[in-house]
Amino acid sequence: MSSPTAAGEIDGPSIEIFPDEELWTDLPDDLWERILAVLPVTNIFRAGAVCKRWNSIVSSKRFLSLLSQILFDKPWYFMYKDYKNTAGLSYDPVSKKWHRFDLPCMHTSNWFVASANGLVCFMDNSNNNALYICNPTTKIWRKLPEPSTKWSADYYTVSMTVDRVTKVLTMVVALSNQEPDDYSHWSLTIEVFDSDSNKWRTATKTILHGWRGGENSVICNGIFYCVMYSTSMMGGEENCCRHGLVTYKISDGALDSASMSMPCSLTSVKLMNCKDRLVMVGGIGKCDIIKGIGIWELDTEWREIAKMPNKYFRGFGEFDDVFASSGSGDIIYIHSFGSPQLLLFDMLQRSWRWSQKCPLVKKHPLQLFTGFCFEPRLEACD
Repeated sequence: MSSPTAAGEIDGPSIEIFPDEELWTDLPDDLWERILAVLPVTNIFRAGAVCKRWNSIVSSKRFLSLLSQILFDKPWYFMYKDYKNTAGLSYDPVSKKWHRFDLPCMHTSNWFVASANGLVCFMDNSNNNALYICNPTTKIWRKLPEPSTKWSADYYTVSMTVDRVTKVLTMVVALSNQEPDDYSHWSLTIEVFDSDSNKWRTATKTILHGWRGGENSVICNGIFYCVMYSTSMMGGEENCCRHGLVTYKISDGALDSASMSMPCSLTSVKLMNCKDRLVMVGGIGKCDIIKGIGIWELDTEWREIAKMPNKYFRGFGEFDDVFASSGSGDIIYIHSFGSPQLLLFDMLQRSWRWSQKCPLVKKHPLQLFTGFCFEPRLEACD
């Protein structure tokens, strides 16, 4: 009987370690599809350039359909700095490399952005009735129909979701306006778009007392969550509880405007959908002084997942009261607006690490860096 030896070898007849080229040549297309589908997206692009057969395989509808069944848990992060030019860099956490990247339909950085399942929505901040949907990986994009009634609001936020089975795209825009006769009251209007009807509808409208809508929201498990801001400056502790949360259930139109309390006094709050888990990142502190950064998950109440270790927090240098954060799948990205230094938190491993050094260079003290994460998917389309 043969027995294992060093380096994993076994006694007995020698084994050919190089496969016969004819074996690979004779593989049917469906097996090649399964092999190529598990490669990182950058390798799939390279595979398409190897030969005509592989190019045909990775371009086929059957291959793209197979890709849609694969859950993507390592999103890329797109970072850019120039207000008038959105050409930037995307970070791939798998290869740990930055790639030069540009977006075909985003002409300035003054946009609201939402992403889901490989698609990204851009809402022009200078013309809030202009929305575009784009697959940043394939550069395919189109402009969405404008609403029948022109929007006008003091504050906007946009979120989107894509059904992985039906491929139906649903987008929600929340508009918040201060009431002219009573400055303590703010209206909250929710507009909904779905790709089946290809049109917008006003879903609900309500009046809030002491709260206004903001510019951050997310859709998770069919529910639209929107961060609210307290307009009351009364109380012994300034800014003690200045954030809240309202929810809107897309399926039945149920709106819950009772503000959900936050775990502590926060700044720069950002909501994220991480594998159908509602996650929040926020700066811990009062009076716009950040003493730390935390990550929470909402069950019946907020539960702390992690707090940024001091060695990473200090690594950012001086923080203002705001910073950038974005996440999906298993990865959350955080960086200061004043620096391209990018920090990653792995939800699965509960670990922190810096990205490879970003090639973007800060050319003057007031230059800002911003960005968002997205899933690099070839099959995503609108």
